[in-house]
Amino acid sequence: MSKPTMRTITITMLIEYEIRAMPFMYETMQLFAIKKYVDMSPDDFDFDLHAEDLFLYKGILSCDSKSGEVSTYYFPQSKVATLSSSANTHTLFYLAYSDDYRMLYCYKRDLQAEVDQLVFTKDIRGTYEPSINHIWSVHHFYSLNERYALISYLLPDQQRGFNYALIDAVEQMSVPFVPGDMIRNIETIMGFNCNGIEYLLIKTGEHMVHERKIDWEYNRPEVEQLIVIAVDTFIAKVQANDTDLSDHIIFSSQSHEAFADLLIMDQQVIVLVERFDTADSLVMIYTVDNQNKEYISYPHVYNRLYEFNHIFYATRISDTSTRLYKLHTGEQIAEIMQPQGVVTIIEEGIVTIDRRLGSEDRQLYIYNDQGSTLWIKDCMWIDYKQRFILNILQS
Repeated sequence: MSKPTMRTITITMLIEYEIRAMPFMYETMQLFAIKKYVDMSPDDFDFDLHAEDLFLYKGILSCDSKSGEVSTYYFPQSKVATLSSSANTHTLFYLAYSDDYRMLYCYKRDLQAEVDQLVFTKDIRGTYEPSINHIWSVHHFYSLNERYALISYLLPDQQRGFNYALIDAVEQMSVPFVPGDMIRNIETIMGFNCNGIEYLLIKTGEHMVHERKIDWEYNRPEVEQLIVIAVDTFIAKVQANDTDLSDHIIFSSQSHEAFADLLIMDQQVIVLVERFDTADSLVMIYTVDNQNKEYISYPHVYNRLYEFNHIFYATRISDTSTRLYKLHTGEQIAEIMQPQGVVTIIEEGIVTIDRRLGSEDRQLYIYNDQGSTLWIKDCMWIDYKQRFILNILQS
């Protein structure tokens, strides 16, 4: 087997910190959250005593896979509780609290210029006793661009019905708005760029594939939709209090269907749909520029979708193995035995990892004609497009 051609950078962090990849990657920059490491293994572990260490962030680590530059930033605020996600901008928004939890502060950080700005301050004293257990429960927090962020949250004494707001860093305020049914039911927000325009891909509905199958069996239909909308259009609609995104729906699954996976590539959104009534799969290819849709049916139920050298592959997962197929021919390429599961496909072969729930094994393996071989030990992050690997050692 040929040696990996990926460039590898290894850095060392103090063992007192825990590093986790964030859902924040803009172009070639990936963010990681830094928290204090907490050993939760002792039988007499006191959760309340360590609540702040478990929930508050100490800083962020950023890595640019193109330049290989890695930088660390520790927040000057001591109680940072929420970080935004994004794939549309190099601006991070974050929420911090005063030492007594009576004041809320929203900041934004320009990750390129490495400059922070206080966006707004809010007095959040209520009838409850302020503490780490009585703060905003944030559901979605997404950086739309360098000026705006979308946030949904519950107040400490609120049981249901999320509050929604558009955070405006220029006007330095949070502007509440009433969400329509689609925005209220957002499960996932993803960002991507198509020909210089930033887009959002929004998935509504909160059920996973197996849950939707149960709903179908018991005749309990739930709306599940995929929406593609330009970031600027989304902001303008929210500002106009128009939260009906019907014109931007690219696919609505019926009660007998569920979204299994999707890819965004070459200005297209490729969606894998499982159909329960016919026990097969549907692939929709949506071209963003001209809004063209192509539908292809396949006579098997596939769980995940992969692309390599402009060829689509798909997996069928069982209790004992993961089988990888070339999608357009149905030819089986490989069978990966559990607990290993497919991560992606690269020139060296099929990348696999231990997929067991709760596993902290970060070792990656390469599976090819020579069998399965340990490839990378203690991997933190890989950018396959840039052929870049980041390892973080702790000592």
